[in-house]
Amino acid sequence: MIFNISNIPNELKKGAEIALSFLEIDISCKNQIEISALKSEKGLSVKLENNKAQISYSKNCEFFRGLGLIREWLFENKTSAEENEIPVYDHLTYMVDCSRNGVCNIQYTKNLIIKLALMGYDRVMLYTEDTYEVEGFPYFGYLRGRYSKEELKEIDDFAYNLGVEMVPCIQTLAHLNAIFRWQDFQKYRDNGDILLCGSDDTYELIEAMIKTWSETFRSRYINIGMDEAAMIGRGAYIKKFGYENRIDIMQKHLNHVLKICEKYGYTCMMWSDMFFKMISGGGYYGKDITITDEDKAKIPSNVELIYWDYYARNEETYEYMMKNHKLMSDKVGFAGGAWKWSGYAPLLNHSMLVSKIALKKCTQHGIKNVIVTGWSDDGNEASQSSVLPVLSLYAEYCYTQNDSDDFIAKRLKTCTNADFADFMKLDLPNFTPDNPSPGRLSACPEKYLLYQDPLLGIYDLHIAKGFNNYYADTAKTLHAICEKGGEYAYLFDTLACLCDILSKKSELGIQAKYAYDNGDKTALVKLSQTCLDIIPYVDTFKKALKTQWYHENKSFGFEVLDIRLGGIKSRLESSSERLSDYAEGKIPFLEELETNRLPVQKDGDGNIISPVSDASWQEMASASVLVF
Repeated sequence: MIFNISNIPNELKKGAEIALSFLEIDISCKNQIEISALKSEKGLSVKLENNKAQISYSKNCEFFRGLGLIREWLFENKTSAEENEIPVYDHLTYMVDCSRNGVCNIQYTKNLIIKLALMGYDRVMLYTEDTYEVEGFPYFGYLRGRYSKEELKEIDDFAYNLGVEMVPCIQTLAHLNAIFRWQDFQKYRDNGDILLCGSDDTYELIEAMIKTWSETFRSRYINIGMDEAAMIGRGAYIKKFGYENRIDIMQKHLNHVLKICEKYGYTCMMWSDMFFKMISGGGYYGKDITITDEDKAKIPSNVELIYWDYYARNEETYEYMMKNHKLMSDKVGFAGGAWKWSGYAPLLNHSMLVSKIALKKCTQHGIKNVIVTGWSDDGNEASQSSVLPVLSLYAEYCYTQNDSDDFIAKRLKTCTNADFADFMKLDLPNFTPDNPSPGRLSACPEKYLLYQDPLLGIYDLHIAKGFNNYYADTAKTLHAICEKGGEYAYLFDTLACLCDILSKKSELGIQAKYAYDNGDKTALVKLSQTCLDIIPYVDTFKKALKTQWYHENKSFGFEVLDIRLGGIKSRLESSSERLSDYAEGKIPFLEELETNRLPVQKDGDGNIISPVSDASWQEMASASVLVF
């Protein structure tokens, strides 16, 4: 397939060469498909007639989406076709978490931007708490894989060629726990991970942060964060300034940050939860909220509130939340979730389910700025690429309002070379027999089954007989997809190797407790050997995970997973020794197995909940305190 792009505007040519190379389209010859491009007032129009194709576009990113459509038609052996699309959102953004240990490397980031451009995304955010260079603050992002200014400029230049605006996405209030690891930042701390509001030192730091982005990214839009700071003003702030209402502290701090941003020409957006919770007097989903003129006056008119929701599975919640956000401000955006933050496997089915509801409600409420987030809580264990189907859903709904799986599958293949049916099987490690499709919200059995101690049995009451067999079958399924090869084989390899471990480890604690309670020392000897037999599978998994990590991320942060997997191996060795020592009469009893098991989570009626919604490694690995 050969494209002639000599007649498109010069500002598109470099990006077109990049995109067409990714699409494996030759541009070295000038005798086949001739592409022309024309700027339009609204939307995307693509027309193919014999050997000529015309793309009319209102934003540069739409031109690249048009290239993908032409390629798709040609692979379908069409000689003529036409498509007209008016996006329902003004801005479609993917937010990439680069703060929870994993910082995407430059090459992977560029590759991801190409795919997003072909889908039609016009913005990308790199969520960076401290993982970027700030002049005058050498400990900011120290040993965390921070981006240099040169790297940020390189990413911005690359994205610009593809019609993608790189928007800073930072924190100017909370979620800055990593910097407080260092003594140099203690004077900026209120409590926990929250900055000390009202302090000149704090605003000097924030201005230095903003300055970095003003010198690296072209965009003059910025997400300043300001979410989940419930304890604002309750630490060093009280000692220095005395007691104040949280919403008043928040308002003053926000106004100060906005002035700094205005100095650098920025228009700001922020997560809405702090204002929403304070005004409602309850949780994020507080009912019967009354929003007064006095409340609205506390929210600056020059900031956009981003209502985020990754959870709700019903239209009523989105209706209620969007309606009340609109009462709070006339500048409201929405952020949904591409779930990859609960463990090694994504929650694609849940993400697709809730996103289809949310996107329709955004359209009904006239929300024009839509973000899909790819958080990486607790270690960045899942592959960044694992959520590509969700990203495709957002794009197709924006441009066509077609959210059928068949349609998304076709577009996903065109823009990313990913197979939709195969990718949806990445959910299988979380779809245990007690967690049928579309999967229970936030449940991540593959993670706690991996990390839980063989003898402590923290989650044993949440595990049923048959888990080992389930994971053995799942491993075969994922290995078979991996053997197909291709760009994404490493994702399936990682999860297949994980399931190999779980096919032997899932029921280990239950089996050990049963054998111990029944005095079956022969079974305990066998289980002692099982512990040792699992270790080579952990090694194989680590090797696969290492391949995945270094393909997508900088090196910093892998040490966290290295430590966690090393802990599994060590505990398997120790558990093997403990079981054999008891079976051989060297010790009189096993305290770990003497303890009756208790459930981790119960419902309101006292029934055991399974699977568990728990994503914290430190709670999975031990009931003792790992972090003081």
